[in-house]
Amino acid sequence: MTAARRKLLIGAAVIVTSLGFAAYQGARSSIVYYLTPAEFAGRPQLHQSRIRLAGRVDPGSVQRLPGEVRFVIGDGSARYPVRYTGALPDLFAEGRQVLVEGRLDRNGLFQATQVITTHPVEYKEKHPDR
Repeated sequence: MTAARRKLLIGAAVIVTSLGFAAYQGARSSIVYYLTPAEFAGRPQLHQSRIRLAGRVDPGSVQRLPGEVRFVIGDGSARYPVRYTGALPDLFAEGRQVLVEGRLDRNGLFQATQVITTHPVEYKEKHPDR
């Protein structure tokens, strides 16, 4: 094998490896991971990490205070109080599935930086008699 051919093969290998690594990193960063409250409770090593938590807003737990909203998110096995400052999505309601992103503080309060709601499973017309 000549020196020129060897350099060409090495260069091609470096380019293919770089493209593969870039594709892997791009796919990895776009995957949305979340934990349920029960999964999060069972993984205390993540309690100081930034995570996404998915569960249902407990009925009767929503408190709208000046500049913030507090509510409890649960899944039947575990529950976490959440504090969020910012505008809530229009579909936010008690009993609705939500995804909150943030971090658990030292007092056990989940400090959310983002709240995302899901759409209801079925659509019901407001005035079916019209």
